[in-house]
Amino acid sequence: MGGSSKLSAAEAFPAALAALREALAHVANGDVGPIKAFYSHADDATSMYGWGGYEKGWDAIAKRWDWAGQQFRGGTVSHENVTTVVGAELAYTTDIETFDVTLPGMDQPTQWTNRVTHVFRFEESGWRLLHRHANRLEGQYEPAQRLQGTPR
Repeated sequence: MGGSSKLSAAEAFPAALAALREALAHVANGDVGPIKAFYSHADDATSMYGWGGYEKGWDAIAKRWDWAGQQFRGGTVSHENVTTVVGAELAYTTDIETFDVTLPGMDQPTQWTNRVTHVFRFEESGWRLLHRHANRLEGQYEPAQRLQGTPR
């Protein structure tokens, strides 16, 4: 067998997606080490998590993951893929993500569902998570219903 055994970016993507999901399973149990290792450490990396705010740059993202890890006391996370698009250097997925976890100060697990976009970049060391955007999945509604009484 001749030739290189190095996988193309597209061929390597399924393993990267599996690594992300495994890392998020660790997050649900308070262990943020794997997600921090998988995230791009670049200055243009960003995050917009379900608890509001946003971060830009690895230092800010790392601190936010450290904080997030303190919010979980054990549980699971599941993923329902909506879309996956893989290019030569960038890829993204959209998922419905459900956490079933115990949070600080709670005796029983709680469950919530997010709609999530993950953007990946193929860097020298392989695929890395470049951006995560997650927010609660809500039912569809008319904008006027949601925005009534909202100050300008």
